[in-house]
Amino acid sequence: MCSTFGYGMAKEKPQSSGEAEATINASIAHVVLCCVAGQGITQVQGFNFSQIGMHGNLFLFGVFGYLHNQSTRFGLNIGPVYTLSSRATRFLAIPCMMADLYKDNHWFGGLHLLSGLVPFTIAILGNPNDNRALGNLVVAGNIISLGHYSLEHSLEWGCYTAGAAIFTYYLVPQTGPKIMYPLGLALMEYCAYRAFRVKLQRKKIILNFIIAVLLIVDPCSNP
Repeated sequence: MCSTFGYGMAKEKPQSSGEAEATINASIAHVVLCCVAGQGITQVQGFNFSQIGMHGNLFLFGVFGYLHNQSTRFGLNIGPVYTLSSRATRFLAIPCMMADLYKDNHWFGGLHLLSGLVPFTIAILGNPNDNRALGNLVVAGNIISLGHYSLEHSLEWGCYTAGAAIFTYYLVPQTGPKIMYPLGLALMEYCAYRAFRVKLQRKKIILNFIIAVLLIVDPCSNP
């Protein structure tokens, strides 16, 4: 009898060559996600919601995904943890990003955070199938909000993030093999931290320009 989590996993029957190859590919895909999310963690300075809810969230999912696909080798059963982490990547990543984009508007930022926390909590406490319609609606709303914000503020990589989210959350579950979800998350993660990085660089460019103008123009000079 296997335990629900940890060591003591029941012995599984040998995998076929195709199943073994799919498991290896899935493990590699989760390692790729870890690498991209780790890069995202290092790019962000100071506390923000994306640091934990997006970059850290996706990094942990990559770690759990690798261990889950290599559970036979390590003798672990982390299926429940992997499922929980998978739900966190679906419901929390984009809302946390939106909360940071709207950090100057506490009402909008808090609303986006709640839109992620509520379906995530319901998915944990209840049957996820009962929450499917609400979850899909909330995810779609956050993606639409991200697209609108990106177009309104000329945030090119924000638009790419929204496109990657549509691919990951809506197209992959219908058509793709299990390696496509972590790879889709990796693409979304890369676009997301590029969005913050480019936005920060634009602010620095504007600030440097203002400083340069102030240094060049002497307001005390006589006409």
